[in-house]
Amino acid sequence: MSVLLPKDSNAPRAFTFSTDSRLGNVELLARAVRGLVSAAGMPGRECAHVELALVEAVNNVVRHAYHGEPGHRVEVTATVDGASLVLEVADEGTPMPPHGTPVLDFDPDDLASLPEGGMGLYLIHSVMDSVEYHSRDGRNVLVMTHRIAEAA
Repeated sequence: MSVLLPKDSNAPRAFTFSTDSRLGNVELLARAVRGLVSAAGMPGRECAHVELALVEAVNNVVRHAYHGEPGHRVEVTATVDGASLVLEVADEGTPMPPHGTPVLDFDPDDLASLPEGGMGLYLIHSVMDSVEYHSRDGRNVLVMTHRIAEAA
């Protein structure tokens, strides 16, 4: 997928993608957002970080908010303004329990000590510049922000 954005304007641009709550749709959302952030001038490594955060967030919505049930709406809004990218992942499923920044206790030199699950929020927090979550009136929104570094 290729996306063309004019390079001469830093005016915010918002794009909204909506899909059914199926794990098979996560890759399509990731490709769409990766094309958008790449066109906005984000370097490849940073694009990969954003894609990882989006995949983890949407997987969490499908698995935990909607308990793996298809037929529910997942909405992703990507706003690019030249200096940053803001991703909002919204759903109407079960809200996340209150939490702080996740901390994992494992030995990075011992692969067997890695947890089999529960790393999604940790990964999101580690690759994004800020992460916020709120749930109001039956709508859950995870807001992830990443600054756009100048390509070298």
